[in-house]
Amino acid sequence: MAFSKLPIATTHPFRSMRILDGSSIKLPDALHTMFPGTTGGGVKCQLEFDYLTGKFYYVELQPGKAGDSPSGLSRLESVQKDDLLLQDLGYFKCDLFRKIEKKEAFYVSRARADTMFYVNSSHPRYHKNGELMKKYAHIRLYLEEEVQTMKPGESKEFPRVYIGKHERMPARLVIYRMTAEEQKRQEFRIKRRKQTKPGIIKQKVKDLSSLSLYVTNLPTDIPASEICTLYRYRWQIELLFKSWKSDLGVAPHRNMKLERWMCHLYAELIIFLLSVLLTYQVRHYFWREKQLILSERIAIREVSERVWKLVQARASPKWKELMDELLHILASNGRKNVRGSGPISWLT
Repeated sequence: MAFSKLPIATTHPFRSMRILDGSSIKLPDALHTMFPGTTGGGVKCQLEFDYLTGKFYYVELQPGKAGDSPSGLSRLESVQKDDLLLQDLGYFKCDLFRKIEKKEAFYVSRARADTMFYVNSSHPRYHKNGELMKKYAHIRLYLEEEVQTMKPGESKEFPRVYIGKHERMPARLVIYRMTAEEQKRQEFRIKRRKQTKPGIIKQKVKDLSSLSLYVTNLPTDIPASEICTLYRYRWQIELLFKSWKSDLGVAPHRNMKLERWMCHLYAELIIFLLSVLLTYQVRHYFWREKQLILSERIAIREVSERVWKLVQARASPKWKELMDELLHILASNGRKNVRGSGPISWLT
């Protein structure tokens, strides 16, 4: 089945923009044995969807205290040439980046502030036989020094860096120094993380909190500013999780047997997946026909209230009547408040 794609004005025509993330749902303590969370019972839902079509490529339920990185590797089976994968720190793994590159796909990933980066040495040393001494091939890149040379809102790139003290995986590094307002929000997130998650935040992470670090294998004809903007689309998956929990009411679960709870969750998940897919197709229709951008959350909420009726009415005259009603409501109430355009916009 062919799906309409949102017309994003990027330098490279990506086949898809795949965004992966996980979100935890608190469960009754009775389900702790099957789905242990950090405290009590909890389940983590890993979802990967394509921002251009609304299609979901990967869905996994795992214990709430599970890490993200295994899912990053598991979902690679469906990755194809020219896919763009946007992912957060939880999936930062050199082995994962290599496998994405092997499939002729692209990635943009946040990098941790304590990641060790190296660049080619300007004064390499050689053995007597002319062979390069690996020990002196690269020198350390100190981000603490780089941040001193950058102005707020400025991007800087290194076309070739090597990640890791031992792995030395080649990649492209883009550094963005946040504005004062962005840094204030970042410091609030760090403070909140310290309150909600165990462990000690390293001093280096605090010192470099004004920097956003992105590693990628995108070609150099794609400017650094576009890479930063591409990564900002990653928050769309967080918006979907927020809609699922708040608007579709998935989060609260009373005490029930495991089998009943799983049936309940899978039913809610199916409604959510269908609602998102239809929402993105409707968004494309409104942009193409009316040059109007719909709010994702409003559209998902309205679609989810009608999705089962639409499924039951498919291939019947009732289906068109339901769709006309939905389109009328969204045209009246679903317009998105767009504050301003960035380097990447929707094509007209």
